[in-house]
Amino acid sequence: MLTHARQAGRPRPVCILTTDDDCTADRIVWHLGRLHVPVHRVDLADFPQHVQLDAVFQAGRWTGRLTTEYWSLALEDIGAIWWWHPGHPRLDCSGMTPSEAAWAHDEALAGLAGVLATVDCVHLNHPGATRASQSKPDALRQAARCGLAVPATWIGNDLAASIRFTQQAPSTVCKSLVAPGLTYPDGTHSSFHTTAVHATDLDASVARTAHQLQRAIDTQYAIRLTVVGEEMFAARIDAHSQAAQTDWRSDYDALTYSHAPLPDSVRTGVRHLMHHYRLAYAAIDLLVDDQGRHWFVDLNAAGQHDWIQQELPDLHIAEAIAQYLAGAPASDSHRPLQSGMTCP
Repeated sequence: MLTHARQAGRPRPVCILTTDDDCTADRIVWHLGRLHVPVHRVDLADFPQHVQLDAVFQAGRWTGRLTTEYWSLALEDIGAIWWWHPGHPRLDCSGMTPSEAAWAHDEALAGLAGVLATVDCVHLNHPGATRASQSKPDALRQAARCGLAVPATWIGNDLAASIRFTQQAPSTVCKSLVAPGLTYPDGTHSSFHTTAVHATDLDASVARTAHQLQRAIDTQYAIRLTVVGEEMFAARIDAHSQAAQTDWRSDYDALTYSHAPLPDSVRTGVRHLMHHYRLAYAAIDLLVDDQGRHWFVDLNAAGQHDWIQQELPDLHIAEAIAQYLAGAPASDSHRPLQSGMTCP
């Protein structure tokens, strides 16, 4: 990592791809400033109207410049790119048909994001790695192969099969397979939280799309585990309402937070999982049952961390991210990831 992030003994610039109003990114910029690392922040939404890309492929690599109204950066000088919930290109589509506008948007995204993804530098996370990890069915399979406990899960649209699965489990929940929410044209938003499901709740609507049902875990508490390179930050989440016990995201006011120990077996499984997907950052959700067994339930390569750090400030997650992007050594107090680890 240090060889990518430093040049002639000086930190190479970090390029942050995020929206202009992202407060989490502001915190990382502040920490990078403390490390004397040059920062170039850009929102993909500003392309192509306010951002210029000039890239040439020759001699086996892409070179060129990314330019905004405030700065210009040579692609080959970039030491790290942080892909943090970037927006989508906003084009002037006047005079275009809807089909032409959609094509132009796809071209803009493929051009800018495609070139930046080829830059030989630290990527947190590389978009290809993020996409690979976003398949819920594969994440569950790989977590199990890496030694983590995974609840029995059903995915499908067969009503009879869904009823059989629900009847065979002591209790069952329904979970989203993709983003757990919808944004409507008027700007309103609805969330899909994990919901308890009984066989009598299932009807013909199951056939209309794929559904995910999972054996419910009799949870003592939850863990939000944030992984940054070599470091793991485990936060215990205790729920004090019925809704929060099913899905802690549904009732933040009913939550309390504390530090959580993490068994070596879980650390090892998480290391294998991170290496399998080539992720440098992830937010992982675990449920701990009454017997102390840790169950893997979710992997989010772009999961939020700032809220948990505000609850437990001494986790120092933002500082770890800045250090990783800058190429600074990680804290010796955390166990390093071993190179070459793969799932069995």
